[in-house]
Amino acid sequence: MKLLKFTSKGIYCIPGKFYIDPWRPVDLAVITHGHADHARSGMKKYLCHHFTKPILFSRIGRNIECESIGYGEQLTINGVKVSLHSAGHIIGSAQIRIEYKGYVSVISGDYKLQDDGLSTAFEAVKCHEFITESTFGLPVYNWLSVAEQE
Repeated sequence: MKLLKFTSKGIYCIPGKFYIDPWRPVDLAVITHGHADHARSGMKKYLCHHFTKPILFSRIGRNIECESIGYGEQLTINGVKVSLHSAGHIIGSAQIRIEYKGYVSVISGDYKLQDDGLSTAFEAVKCHEFITESTFGLPVYNWLSVAEQE
């Protein structure tokens, strides 16, 4: 089943007719977190976690149309079930879980497995397909543990 497509605007959910962390303006952007390489201006409507909404208002502007939901809450967009699950990366960061006709894809955005005591801890989400960003996936990035940073 072809649920997702990579386009010049970003990751597109074909049946849902929305994008996840799009690079260019689209009608509906589902946002993993508030960092500038994931949440850009120019979208007609945004969907994100409750904790990310104020970040978007601060970064992009209060005049945007933005809906927010909590972790584990589910919306249906054009027949696609959409829910957000903690990515552990920063406060409000979310993995996007999409389900269509029993097939589940999860798009991570940035995530962190180590609990930092600030962000909601990473939640492993069962799926058929996992799409991950790997900004810091190269071996050159070797972070200290939270205990060592204190």
